[in-house]
Amino acid sequence: MKTSPAISITISNLSKRYKTGFAVKDVCTSFESGQLNLIVGENGSGKTTLLRCIMGLCRYEGKIVIMKSKIGYAPEQYVMPSYMNVVDFLVSLGRVREKDGEMLKRKLPELLKIFDFAEVSSRMIGWLSNGMKQKVNLLQALIHNPDILILDEPLHGLDQESQAIFIKYLQSLAKEKLVIISTHYPERFRLRKHKMYLLENGSIGPSANA
Repeated sequence: MKTSPAISITISNLSKRYKTGFAVKDVCTSFESGQLNLIVGENGSGKTTLLRCIMGLCRYEGKIVIMKSKIGYAPEQYVMPSYMNVVDFLVSLGRVREKDGEMLKRKLPELLKIFDFAEVSSRMIGWLSNGMKQKVNLLQALIHNPDILILDEPLHGLDQESQAIFIKYLQSLAKEKLVIISTHYPERFRLRKHKMYLLENGSIGPSANA
């Protein structure tokens, strides 16, 4: 499976300032497909703000160039309609983001298999446990088969078995897609190909390849 060099994000002199100070300051970096891109940092280091800037969810100074426009995003906290069941929710989002109905029909069963969701797919989201809701959050980012996948603390709320399953799935996706993950736990992503970006006080320090 070949990687696509056309899938990339380039960030130049990115800053985001709030009244209390800079959340992100003078960030210059790039992300590419073919590996897992891990953004690592403590709480308050600017990880979530950086991802929100990439997604265009807040105003910022600097420049972000995104090659490929089809993006899937799973924030750390995602508000979902409690009155919808899992399948209806995923299909509704899929139809908004992707016009290819046949692709959605193929993609949905594949995604439900990741977490063995067949038995709970008809349940109302409001009845699900926090761990189950997090799984739905991750699946909604994937339903339209994005070229770029951006995940903010994706392992939060998942049991160890589910973490291992999802990490393996991400490893497969990263061979041809651009996958960016913010995490407190880089040791859980000890895979053959990853690049780590250390974010501290809003600035990116030395990165490490594996």
